[in-house]
Amino acid sequence: MRRVILVGVFALLGCSTHKAAMRTSGETMLRIPPLKKAEKTLPNGLHVIAVKKDKLPIFHMQMTIKAGAMFDPEGKEGLANLVGIMVDEGTASRTSEQIASAIEDIGGSFSVNVGRTYTEVSVRCLTDDTDSMLAITSDIVMNPTFPEREFQRERRRQKASIQNNLSNPNYVASVSLYELLYEGTPIAHPPEGYVPSLDNISREDLVEFHRKYWRPNIAYVVVVSSLDPEEAIAKVERYFSRWERSDLILPDLPKFRKRRVVKVAHMPGLNQAYVRLAAFVDIQRNSPDWNALRVANYILGGSGFSSRILHTIRVEKGYAYSAYSYIIPNIPWKRQKLPSVFISGLETRIETAEDAVLTLLNIIEEAKEKGFTEEELEAAKSFYSGYIARTSETYGQVAGLISTQYEYGLPDMYWIKDVEEIQRLTLEDVNRAARKYLETERYVLVILTDTTRFKPQKIR
Repeated sequence: MRRVILVGVFALLGCSTHKAAMRTSGETMLRIPPLKKAEKTLPNGLHVIAVKKDKLPIFHMQMTIKAGAMFDPEGKEGLANLVGIMVDEGTASRTSEQIASAIEDIGGSFSVNVGRTYTEVSVRCLTDDTDSMLAITSDIVMNPTFPEREFQRERRRQKASIQNNLSNPNYVASVSLYELLYEGTPIAHPPEGYVPSLDNISREDLVEFHRKYWRPNIAYVVVVSSLDPEEAIAKVERYFSRWERSDLILPDLPKFRKRRVVKVAHMPGLNQAYVRLAAFVDIQRNSPDWNALRVANYILGGSGFSSRILHTIRVEKGYAYSAYSYIIPNIPWKRQKLPSVFISGLETRIETAEDAVLTLLNIIEEAKEKGFTEEELEAAKSFYSGYIARTSETYGQVAGLISTQYEYGLPDMYWIKDVEEIQRLTLEDVNRAARKYLETERYVLVILTDTTRFKPQKIR
C-alpha cells in the first residue's frame, strides 16, 4: 500500500518562515550563500547528492529510479504503479504491519510516486532517527516480497479507483490528451493503467519488474538534511551498498510526432465541454531561452485573472470559470533533446465550446505574432521576485530543486540565477521566445462533452 505516515512534529516544524530572497530594487537580489553540497557515485552505480540545510533537525531523502510506466508490458499497463504501491507491503524480514509501526514510532514518512519514466521514493524523519529510517527504507527498496493476499487487495483498490476516475471528466480529458500526444510511444498510457490491463497482472509480474528495474545503476538519491553532506552520503552508502546493480541499458525514447489532431470525445450527460490542448515546443529546460518562454507563458495563461487567456475567456466573454496554460519541461532521459510540452485548458458550456476554443487559439496566435506589453512584463517580474521563497522553503522543495538541477545539468543554485535572469529580460527577449516557440498549427486538441448536443462547425 502506498503509505504516508506523518506526525504532528512535522506540521510544527513546517511552519517556520524563511524569506530566501526578494527584489530589493530593479534587478538587485539579496545575496544567498550557496548550499553546502557533496556528491558520490557508489560502486554499485547509485549516485548520491547531499546538501546541508540546517534550519531544522530534519532528514529528507528522495530516490529517483528510472523505472516508470514506460516499462509496462503491452496489455499490462499499470504494472510499475502496482510495484510502487506494494513495495512496502512486506519484506523478507518485516511484515507490512511491522514496517508501518516502525515508521510511525520514529514519526517518519514514506511514500512512492510512479510517473511515466520514473519511480520516486521519498522518506523523511528527524535527523536523530536517520539510521532507523534508512534501515527500513533500504529493506523496502531491496527486499519486497509482494504478498499474494495484499496484491489481490491492492489490485482491487486500483481498479475501483480507476473506475471512479472514469466518471470524472477532467481525468478522462487529460488521459485522452496524453494518449494522443504520445501515441505510438511507451509513455502514452496513464501510469495507473486501465481496468482490463490490471486484470492481466500477476504477483509474479511485480516480482519480475522489481528484479529487473529497481536497480541502483539507474537510480540516484538526493538528501537534504541538517547533517554534514559527507556524513549523509556515508549513511546512504552504509544502507544501500548491498543493493546489486544490473547490466540493464536504458533504451532511447522514440521521437515524438508533431501533428495536428482534433478529437471530440463523448461522455453522456455532460452539460459542459472539457477542453485540453497540447503542443510540443522545441526547447529544453537548460536552454538559454527557457526563462523568456516561462515569462511568456506566465503572461499568456499562468497568472490567473491577469493572464490573457483567463481575462479574455472569462472576464471579457464569460465563456469559462477557469482557463489556463503551463509548460512541462522536456523529459530528462539519457540527455536526449526531447521537446517540452505547452498545455492549455478550459471548461465551458456546450453552447459556447466552439467559440471558446477558437478564442483560445486566437489568443495564442496573437501572442506569437504581436507579443506582450511592458506592463505585462513588469507584472511577471514582480511575481518572480518572490519566487525563491515560495519554492525553496521546505526540505522536500529543496530536494526537488536539486533533483531538477541534476537531471537537466543546471548550474548550482539555478533557481536563484533563474530569478535574476528574469529580472534582466527585455520585452524583446520575451516576445522573441513567444514567436519562436509557441505552436499554433501542430497541436493535439481534445474536447470531451456530450456529443449528441455538440456539433462543431468551425473546428477541424
